[in-house]
Amino acid sequence: MKITSILTLAAALCAVSVNAAELLPKPTPAPSKAVLSHPQTTAVHHHPTVATAINDKKTTKKSTKKPTKGKPTPTPTKVPPKLDACGLLAKQAQVSGSSLSYDAVKGCFEAQTFKPDVADKVLTSLENVLGNFYVFLDQAKAGPNASAGSPLLTPTVDVMQELNKIRQKKDWKSDYEFQMALSYLTSSLNDGHLAYQSDCYRTVTFQQPLSLYAPVVNGAQSVRVFFVDTSITQKGLPKNPSSLNDCNVLTIDGQPALQAIQKFTDRSSAISKDPGVRLNDALASTSWYTEWSSSPGGFASRWEVPDKASMDYTIQCDGDANVQSITVPWTIKPSDMFESDSFKNAKTYWEVQCSVSGSFADSAKKNLHNKRQDSSSDGAVWQAPRRGDSRRILDGGASTVAPATAIFHRRGEITEPKAGPSDSSRGGSTTSSTISHAKLVHTSSTTAFYMLLGANVSNTCVAVIASEDAADFNIDSSDYTDLIKGFQILQDQGCVKLIFDMTNNGGGSVDFAYFVNQLFFPDAKPYFVEDLRDNSLVQAASKQAIKYPKAHSMFDARIYNSMATGRPYKDASMFLKGVNQKRGGSTVTFTQKNYFPYSWPFLPLAKGKALKFTPQNMAIITNGFCGSACTMIASRFAIVHNVKTYAIGGITQRPLSYFSFPGGFVSENAGIVADLASIHLKNASKTAPIALPIMGTTSLPVGELYALENSTMPLEYDSQYFAAAVHLDQDPVSARHPDQVWLKIARDFANTSTKKTTK
Repeated sequence: MKITSILTLAAALCAVSVNAAELLPKPTPAPSKAVLSHPQTTAVHHHPTVATAINDKKTTKKSTKKPTKGKPTPTPTKVPPKLDACGLLAKQAQVSGSSLSYDAVKGCFEAQTFKPDVADKVLTSLENVLGNFYVFLDQAKAGPNASAGSPLLTPTVDVMQELNKIRQKKDWKSDYEFQMALSYLTSSLNDGHLAYQSDCYRTVTFQQPLSLYAPVVNGAQSVRVFFVDTSITQKGLPKNPSSLNDCNVLTIDGQPALQAIQKFTDRSSAISKDPGVRLNDALASTSWYTEWSSSPGGFASRWEVPDKASMDYTIQCDGDANVQSITVPWTIKPSDMFESDSFKNAKTYWEVQCSVSGSFADSAKKNLHNKRQDSSSDGAVWQAPRRGDSRRILDGGASTVAPATAIFHRRGEITEPKAGPSDSSRGGSTTSSTISHAKLVHTSSTTAFYMLLGANVSNTCVAVIASEDAADFNIDSSDYTDLIKGFQILQDQGCVKLIFDMTNNGGGSVDFAYFVNQLFFPDAKPYFVEDLRDNSLVQAASKQAIKYPKAHSMFDARIYNSMATGRPYKDASMFLKGVNQKRGGSTVTFTQKNYFPYSWPFLPLAKGKALKFTPQNMAIITNGFCGSACTMIASRFAIVHNVKTYAIGGITQRPLSYFSFPGGFVSENAGIVADLASIHLKNASKTAPIALPIMGTTSLPVGELYALENSTMPLEYDSQYFAAAVHLDQDPVSARHPDQVWLKIARDFANTSTKKTTK
């Protein structure tokens, strides 16, 4: 579908949701529920108003009655100023452990008036950085190419046109409404590397104690309660909250539950162009990241202000004819961006939490402070992508990750999740151990290594790769050497068949991904070729960067290898001799195809230590959230080496992607501004990126990968490659115990062989 205006963006996104929802259960009318009132939002300190004080004063002046002798004249009571919503928010935050009120948060955000001068600078910053560097700017107008069996469903978006529509609109009710329009616009592209985020309105988090999931039971998919986290709140819950575990959620705020969740995640997730992966992102999931834990999902833990202060559910438990109706308030807590004791009203909230100039200029005068640094700091330094795909060293050492990955990790974990309900008749497990059918034999910083238990699967092992977030091996090689050690331990213990579990893997270092590829396939190329957007600004920067012995700039062609020659560039020809490509109905110029150099002192492995796993004895399992550098492993294994792929969850009876947002490498507006400054580019065009005037970040992919060297469509939009060979439905046991999925795959090794060929 074509989006022609930002005013129709919400409708377009809903259309995507409806398309996906056509496969979901039909709507069921739900009883309406009144919204619970919150003591925090209604409690008022009753002080005399200013008007009353003035009237009292006037009355006193008019009085001619002399004071009674011997009685002192009473001292007028000083009336404290009335708190506005931001003042109330600041006062509530001073109480340790307390929940903030919905009215205070919403009121404070909406009290930030729309500022045309700030909006103009924000829009100019976005137009300049996206117009020059967003590598999918033109392809986004057309969307993914058509391919039978593709799981992708995403709106087409003309980004520059939509930014212009936002610019033309003058009647924004508040700065919050304006900023959210920009966030929703970048989200609509469903690119996990792309996001515009205003820190001003990410100062709190909203949580529900009910984390949900969508298993398939007896052939039907439904929303169920995954876990009730009473550490969040017990308000609105039954006396025995755990009795809700694995009960069916029929409606949410009056809508069929599955459709309500899909509608929300289609608008907000942005993790994938596949609605099934977006659904997974909204729901609870279990994965390893230094230890096993469960994420509540984006539906139960979010940063945007919900439509109302509470959420209404109708719930029915298996074997019970009664339908429960409960109303559960949102628990609102300060995020790590909240500046405690540093603002007292709407004006100072803007100065401290929002404005770059205000927060620093006024702090000296008003004793305000701000621990966070401007994301457009002059000290930002761009780092060559060889050592970090979704990681950049910016702002004096702070690192950035792909926005979708950062959001996932900020949701945190469910507190003390149980493996399943105590009543096993509801499909849950009665054991509290997450993994009981496999033995842990080794861990590294990125990976856990397991041997499956059981007579028929004893030669099958699992590598749970949680991330490619590895250090530069020139500084610390342990992330690389520990990984080698883990695979050698598996092989030494008799493992022949290897499963890679890459669930909830949001990427990391390009170099580490290439390393894994080379480790298993030493005779094949470990890299993907890529190109970057090319234009007059990029070419001018490349001419300037090449003048320095070591520019440390993404515009320095010497940090790239030519696909044509296999050798590093010695001049700026990669940028200056661009290649025209068809994108979104237009002819667009890109750089020559290239890749990042690679070499590791640990490879090749010594004789007798080489890994002997073969593609037909390998398999990959994900929930679709395998993004960025994770994609560079999973899709390389599958596309080039025919390793079988599995994806779990999503929408039943619909193909599901096993990877998302392959992009290329991600950068930020701040990093690009700093990069251009570091090479002293003078007389840059008027469209050169500029710093944001507010606390915020614009992240974007600046390189695009290709599945194969002769591909003409970037992998991000090449829909033929996304669908997993096998789509597994989630069930109440596998949702909590990933080893149940491993056992299914292990049995497949014995029953099937990989027949998929390279496309």
